[in-house]
Amino acid sequence: MSFGLLKHFKDQKKGFSENNQVSFIGHVILGSDLASVLKLIELRKNQSHESIKLISPRLINKKLLVETFQYGVNQLRSADAVTEIYKKRFNAKIWPQTNPPQFYKDGKFHDFGGRAKPMELVTGEDFFLNKGFRFEISSLFESEDWQNLDEIISQHIDIRILEGIEKTNSQDLVEKNEWLLTFKDFKKVSCESLYSSLTPKKFLNLLKNKESLTPDLIDFCSSAESTGAMSMTWIMKKELTSDSRTFFIPQSMTHEWGHFIVEFENAAEGHLCHGLFYVHEEEPQSEDLATKIKLMKRVLDRVFPDFEQNIKTEYIRFDEEMFVSGVKDNLNEQISFDYPTLKFLGQSSLMRPQFVQEKFLARILLS
Repeated sequence: MSFGLLKHFKDQKKGFSENNQVSFIGHVILGSDLASVLKLIELRKNQSHESIKLISPRLINKKLLVETFQYGVNQLRSADAVTEIYKKRFNAKIWPQTNPPQFYKDGKFHDFGGRAKPMELVTGEDFFLNKGFRFEISSLFESEDWQNLDEIISQHIDIRILEGIEKTNSQDLVEKNEWLLTFKDFKKVSCESLYSSLTPKKFLNLLKNKESLTPDLIDFCSSAESTGAMSMTWIMKKELTSDSRTFFIPQSMTHEWGHFIVEFENAAEGHLCHGLFYVHEEEPQSEDLATKIKLMKRVLDRVFPDFEQNIKTEYIRFDEEMFVSGVKDNLNEQISFDYPTLKFLGQSSLMRPQFVQEKFLARILLS
């Protein structure tokens, strides 16, 4: 065997050995959303910065957070939740829509509950029947944290594809290895405290040795449901309406396809139009989604004349798990006793009894 080939195998073996070494981190956050970043900022105030790692499959930055959580149709729809959010986040800037939602039919808009009847709402659309609350994402952070957010994230983020999560029995009194994480590149990380903003079903699919885990944890993860949606924001060349409300515009007047949910906003960036529609297919094709976006533009062009020709910039985001529902808070409470080093974040976070009915963004901001 040649010296070069022998050296190659030795280097390969050495690299494999290095990849299989387990590194210990005190606090690991799994996710790439607003809940993950808020937890990162919270931990930095009480833990050494070296003991915190944010593990994400993709890059996270301030610009992406704005486009994901500030743009789009309002996902905060609870006045009770807003009151409580102010108690926790004193500097939050949140403002309600002026008017209740309306639906489009026979060439004009109608109030819900009147004599005119809307097209049938598809699953999930009834959430938008309450007035929405828009918020400024920067106001959820202390000014210094927001100003330096990209730098803060870069100090802690580790971009990797997670392959498995395993509950372990810690034997070390210093490095308390409660959880073992394995990744596609064969790297392994153990941690004492694990914070997950993954959807419960995604978390369940990553769990190893499920037979050794409590039925409550399995039930909690398997019972929560995720629904996909397409979110759009267009920066317009001119204001098409100053009406502060949510509009339900049928995708079709002959088929029960559901609605395009639309809102308008005047912001620092200019005149904005936000749109959303649900995607209930488990594996939607990109061609079908593109076709639906084109349909949406044509429909909005009929309802708001010259809509398409006044689009200046557009932001489009598809999230197959945008809305998480069916969270069993009673099981989540038990899990916190059974696994005190595991915390679910975001839409599946543990709510106090008076807020268990809250959904989606409200849960993120209340957790």
